[in-house]
Amino acid sequence: MKKFIAFIVVFFVLLALTGTFVGGVVVGHVLSNKQSATAVPPNSNNPSDLGPINEIMTEISHGYVDKIGRQKLVDGAVNGMIKTLGDPYTRRLKQSAYSDFETQTSGRFGGVGMELGMKDNKITVVAPIKGTPADRAGAQTGDRIVKIDSKETTGMALEQAVKLIRGDIGTKVTLTFVRNGGKPFTKALTREQIKMPNVSSKVLNNDIGYIQMLAFNSDTGRDVSQEMNALKTKKVKGMIVDLRNNPGGLLTEAISLSSLFIKSGPIVKVKSRTGKIETFTANNGADDKIPLVVLVNRGSASASEIFAGAIQDTGRGVIVGEKSFGKGSVQTVIPLNDGSALIMTTAKYLTPKNRLLSKVGVMPDVVIKLPMKDFHKVGTASDVQLNKAKEVLRGLID
Repeated sequence: MKKFIAFIVVFFVLLALTGTFVGGVVVGHVLSNKQSATAVPPNSNNPSDLGPINEIMTEISHGYVDKIGRQKLVDGAVNGMIKTLGDPYTRRLKQSAYSDFETQTSGRFGGVGMELGMKDNKITVVAPIKGTPADRAGAQTGDRIVKIDSKETTGMALEQAVKLIRGDIGTKVTLTFVRNGGKPFTKALTREQIKMPNVSSKVLNNDIGYIQMLAFNSDTGRDVSQEMNALKTKKVKGMIVDLRNNPGGLLTEAISLSSLFIKSGPIVKVKSRTGKIETFTANNGADDKIPLVVLVNRGSASASEIFAGAIQDTGRGVIVGEKSFGKGSVQTVIPLNDGSALIMTTAKYLTPKNRLLSKVGVMPDVVIKLPMKDFHKVGTASDVQLNKAKEVLRGLID
């Protein structure tokens, strides 16, 4: 039986340009054909509805001045239907792109090391991945990619951009960026095999545990738990979880992470078009006593926002930084008979207190901005957001 795989995706369907295009996808539940059919209007299968499409296709096929292949017409009709929705997150993946999508969810990619998305219909850097070619070249959150080698990206689909940037390890790709509306600048990047990292940690100021999370890949919750236990052996008195520039990942891992700090109750809710709400709750076993601060910025999305929203709504910790991206919709990946797939928005997610975060994001309890010119200072002694997080945590500890 064909399966429908539900995903919760980041603000603009974050796609990893580490040679793949998955990086901000949050896996949800699995729906069968029978279950999904309840959401389809009763008259949607009426053949007469397709009459104009069939007629126009026949007329073009037989009478248009230039010969047009039937498949091109079919693709155009499909793309037109999707475009009519006005939803940048609903899209069709052709067979090769869908195959890549399936094989690239392991967290190991080949490419230049960026999370990309669509913002204002432009290819935009969500975040570079630390230690990758893009990071070393100075790519920053919010940069627009206006050209890939010699191809302009205006009107280009995200998947097409990903495909162009991908390539054999050791080969080069030249990207032209625009930052903050300034003049275009070009970087030649050498492709590498990239492993999407999960977690790193260290002790700050002798008694503060600092955990940096770069993605919500498989086993991220387990990795964070191990890092927390290691930090506790060093007698830390509080924790900072840094989700800045974290584009998200698996929903199960967002719940696992939340369950390390929230003992019971809802973590996130998923609301369908029918109004039905499915609630995902904490897994028990949390340390709900240790003081906690969570760092977010505009590069924090999807699973990052699920965790931050849950922490904020339950009052478990303090959120510090800048407003997150604000993507709260669920996409369902529907395999099609021709080997392609339809990625379609089917629901939205809510915080425990029923806040809808789509296009809103998580507003920190303590707002402090890191200027773009200081982007390279993240994690250093000059990181004003991290310093504020330490200050807030010290207050909680005291």
